[in-house]
Amino acid sequence: MTHASIPAGAHIGHVHLKVADLDRAVRFYRDFMGFDLVTQIGTSAAFLSAGGYHHHLGLWT
Repeated sequence: MTHASIPAGAHIGHVHLKVADLDRAVRFYRDFMGFDLVTQIGTSAAFLSAGGYHHHLGLWT
């Protein structure tokens, strides 16, 4: 089976993920992966960033 890859110069601006447990997901991406929590909207959504970008990750329940 042949797997295609994205072009070498490609960049991903941001990704939105549906998560089952927002607090747990925030802790993982903030505390383990090193992203900064930019904004959290109650228990519905959180946005995390690296390097000052408005957000790289959007987490939704």
